[in-house]
Amino acid sequence: MKRIILYIRSGILNIWHFHSLSKKIVFGRNVNIEGNVTFGKKVILDDNVEVRNRTKEEATVGDFVSINRNTVIRGKVNIGESVSIAPNCMIIGANHHFEDTKKSIKEQGVKTKGIVIEPDVWIGANCCVLDGVTIGKGSIIGAGSIVTKTIPPMSIAVGNPCRVIKQRT
Repeated sequence: MKRIILYIRSGILNIWHFHSLSKKIVFGRNVNIEGNVTFGKKVILDDNVEVRNRTKEEATVGDFVSINRNTVIRGKVNIGESVSIAPNCMIIGANHHFEDTKKSIKEQGVKTKGIVIEPDVWIGANCCVLDGVTIGKGSIIGAGSIVTKTIPPMSIAVGNPCRVIKQRT
């Protein structure tokens, strides 16, 4: 019965967000999508996922992407196809301006370099990916890592700050 309710709710949300049933996106409970974001086909957005982009540039989520529960994606983030994002991740493709000490940080707005997550990447649970980073195709990011610099393709990277410990061959 729960599965039937999930499919009905997902169908309604596909029509609401995308005006179509063709994308076949699966929506968990309490999913929040805001701003300039486009989605590929067969995406899974688990419970409490937030995807928000208030920048002028488009954010994208590719085909066959799964974003697990309690994950927040904000700003200009481009996710390639077949990416798996484990629970409780923060992927933040923007940063606050803070140069003018006469204004509050909140008044100064945000800047964005953007984040690129290339195809076939697995990001482990409780990771944080910061603005300006590219994670190369086929890479694995270990649980709890904080990614502050670009990770080359086919890498296994872990830690705070995240660093490459091995290449996949």
